[in-house]
Amino acid sequence: MTVNSTEPKTETLPIGPLQEGIWLFWRLNPASPAYSMLEIFHFEGEFVLEAVEFAFNELIRRHEALRTTFRESEAGAVQVIACEPELRPAEVVDLRHLPDEERSERLQSAISAAANRPFDLEAEAGIRLTALRVSDSRTTLVLVAHHLVCDGLSMAVLLDEFGELYRSARRGVPAELGPVPPGYSAFVGKQLAALADGTYEEEREYWRERLAGTTGSALPGAVRSSARTPVARDTALMSLTFDDALTASLTAFARRTRSTQFSVLLAVMKAMIAAATGEGTTVLGMATSGRTPEFERTVGVLANTIVIRSEIDLTRSFAEMLGEVSLDLMEAIDHQDLPFSRMLADLDAEQQLGSDILRTVFTAGAVGSLKLGEGDLSEVFARTEQGPFDLHVACDITDAGIALDWEYALGTYPHEVARGYAAAYQEILARLLGEPDAPMDSLGLAEVLARVPGLAGDGAGAASPAVAADRQAAEGEEGGQDAVFTPAEEKVAAIWTEVLGVPVESPHDDFFDLGGHSLLVGATIAGVRQQVSQSATLRMLFDYPQLREFVSQLEVDGQPARS
Repeated sequence: MTVNSTEPKTETLPIGPLQEGIWLFWRLNPASPAYSMLEIFHFEGEFVLEAVEFAFNELIRRHEALRTTFRESEAGAVQVIACEPELRPAEVVDLRHLPDEERSERLQSAISAAANRPFDLEAEAGIRLTALRVSDSRTTLVLVAHHLVCDGLSMAVLLDEFGELYRSARRGVPAELGPVPPGYSAFVGKQLAALADGTYEEEREYWRERLAGTTGSALPGAVRSSARTPVARDTALMSLTFDDALTASLTAFARRTRSTQFSVLLAVMKAMIAAATGEGTTVLGMATSGRTPEFERTVGVLANTIVIRSEIDLTRSFAEMLGEVSLDLMEAIDHQDLPFSRMLADLDAEQQLGSDILRTVFTAGAVGSLKLGEGDLSEVFARTEQGPFDLHVACDITDAGIALDWEYALGTYPHEVARGYAAAYQEILARLLGEPDAPMDSLGLAEVLARVPGLAGDGAGAASPAVAADRQAAEGEEGGQDAVFTPAEEKVAAIWTEVLGVPVESPHDDFFDLGGHSLLVGATIAGVRQQVSQSATLRMLFDYPQLREFVSQLEVDGQPARS
């Protein structure tokens, strides 16, 4: 198609509400690949570069999200859509000249480089294709798309269409893809109109009430960071695959309780977090597809994030708890249309960036496949080196089996801790399925979690030099009697010491300076409520992180703990 010279070459539109959080993250972490989505395949057979590049460029032509860049304007962030993109070649890395002994190592480094190279979203569209020529009969394809232009189901659409376009190019016939689907700008336009005319007011009210004063739940970590803004976290990934017996048990239980396998797995994670933290309220993030029939094959960020809040009472049975968690899940899905960024806008400033309410994401994995119609194609298990969350668990539930991919932040969960939690999750699942009608606190969940190694490992037992210096300065300034703990302060200090793994040596110590953050607030407040005062709240610790100031807000026996 030729564009008339009088027609505009680009179209500028506001970014969509579902893109806002990802754009903010990229602005703060422009060199991070945390939101890069990967599809990597080894291809054995005759490699035809022309057919690969034809398929790649046809995808870009069909889907406007793949020819979009972004920038800040006076009115805010905007997306700039190229009406007619220039042809883009695949990036080719030729390893065929290397000695056999070097080729494997260089291939892995080349895959990692292609997968983890960040996007400059202001200058380039958020998709690239790299072909690694390993031999005359073997090629590795690395397709990378940034999450700002593509979600999981969009990637499944791209793989399906790429295969059809490749096959059609090899046969020399037109591709059978049907009409071009509505562009992402049409989806954004409908969403912005609904926000403007009050369509989502019921959803706003639901989330405002449901999430007020909450913070995200997470399993306790060994090494703590007090970052309160979106940061890229160095991550690792492991896959937990269930054996046939456990899969059959899970499937049968889900069928018997008229639930889904995913709901059961979600409920197990909530029980595990409650047992590990002592906090009854669990708050986990989950992705939804966000697709209506009209936009079923639209490429873009249509997946929304919802928050599943549940009250977990471990004295009850798992069967009872599952019913309530399933209702929490269905209720949240019923209110999924409100974009997550607007959900946060109704909450207080501490939650606005999502750093506190999305500590753990537990979701279903998207399923997609590539079929080239020739040669032998095998998918490669791969990941980026960074992620945006402390823990992201994706459940792959297929007829072939069930696997959970755990992507974990190394700054929060060192390898041995993450492996321990993954093993504990599987054991807890088996125990809950084995005795679903027994009280959960009678099944030894705490004992299973106590075997997780490394939670009190190196790095968790000593305050940093800066914290120590601040403590000495504070004690020197306050001096004398003012540095002596009151009885209530002693009790709270002991709880902080147990949770943080560091000594609390002064009533002027700051919870976050000692290494605390939202991941640990729940366990801390639970301990204070049990041992000192029922008046303690999560909000209180964020507002008054210094020990003395925090204790002064508590009521003990109906009276202020410190006047």
